[in-house]
Amino acid sequence: MKKRFNKLAGWLICILFAVFLLYIKDNMGYIFSGISTLFSILTPFIYAFGIAYIMNFPYRFFHNKVFGRINVKWVQKINKGVSLLIAYVLVIGIISLLISLLIPSLSKNLTNLVKNVPSYIESFKTYTADIGEWVKAHFGLDLSIFDNLNNFIIKKASEIANLDNVGKVFSALSGTIGVFYNWIMALVLSIYMLVNKEFLTNQLKRLGAAFLPTKWMPGIYEIINVSDEKCGKFLVGKIVDSAIVGLMCFIAMMIFNLPYAPLISVIIGVCNIIPFFGPFIGGIPSAFLLLLVSPLDSLIFIIIIFVIQQIDGNLINPKIVGSSVGLIGFWSLFSVMVAGAMFGIPGMILGTPIFATIYTLIGRKTRKRIAMKGENADRVINMNVIKSGKLTNVKVKARKKAKKEAKAEKKAQSEQEKKPEESKD
Repeated sequence: MKKRFNKLAGWLICILFAVFLLYIKDNMGYIFSGISTLFSILTPFIYAFGIAYIMNFPYRFFHNKVFGRINVKWVQKINKGVSLLIAYVLVIGIISLLISLLIPSLSKNLTNLVKNVPSYIESFKTYTADIGEWVKAHFGLDLSIFDNLNNFIIKKASEIANLDNVGKVFSALSGTIGVFYNWIMALVLSIYMLVNKEFLTNQLKRLGAAFLPTKWMPGIYEIINVSDEKCGKFLVGKIVDSAIVGLMCFIAMMIFNLPYAPLISVIIGVCNIIPFFGPFIGGIPSAFLLLLVSPLDSLIFIIIIFVIQQIDGNLINPKIVGSSVGLIGFWSLFSVMVAGAMFGIPGMILGTPIFATIYTLIGRKTRKRIAMKGENADRVINMNVIKSGKLTNVKVKARKKAKKEAKAEKKAQSEQEKKPEESKD
């Protein structure tokens, strides 16, 4: 009776689960709507966590390295509040200074760009026509096959001059009160998160200890520690590195008196946060913009970007970011491409540190398993790759050897069993 009841209960659970899945399928739109509503409510908290995570680095610097070394009682009492205040005032002050310096220049650059695009298009047509005639006269080559490319470039340049689209974008960005509210609330919430981070961390630990198996907790702590190590160093290092690259680009463009220096430097600096593809994402549109103004300016800019990327890749980036990610070039490129295809620009930025976290955790687990297997695992790792025919022969020989050993063990056991019987007789 009990077995029948257990079987019936199992079938009932399966039926209820199937009904639940069908209900989810039929109401998928409502579910996604609910999820999007939940995320919109939690948006300030998500932003706040990101701000608090980044601000924790300057806060820890002042708390541990500056005021933490002053062994005075009253200084230690105000250490937390003063460190937090200095970190926020310093970062917000730098950002405000950059905005006050860049916004007027960016606005002026965008206005001039939109106004001058028609003249740039005409100049570009003249350049391409002159080049085509010169090549035809000296080399006898007809460059009419490049007319489609020429028309494509002119079409893309004409899109920049669409005042309605540019105006709609800027009005949407400037008129969205919700975005402004989210960021202001996120800034306030991030301060509360940093002030109470020990208390919040302890609460999360208590929840984990209460509702999760105890054997899971060391693994969860390891994942958190590796994620913090990889993501934190990478993000902070990339932000500082990109700011330096943008500043170098601005100085170089001002030295060579290239147009749109503030606008292009901001594009280069922001795009540099993206590994591998960032310099191309920022450099190609910028070079195209300067090509409309003057081909010589575009060529100078390409040379400047090439030199800056060499300096950054060989000197600045290794010093600031260092080997915090711990991935070879192939896996870094793989992580950027896969995460970028799945999640767009945020995926391209965060794909590398997240994949580095997974890579590190799998590596640690792999080393533990290899150590447990001992010499057999080392022998397999050091074995040269051989052809399938040889591998088959090795397997056949191993099986024959195992069979012989098994027969020998059986024979030895049977002989041992016979000896006591003979002694009894």
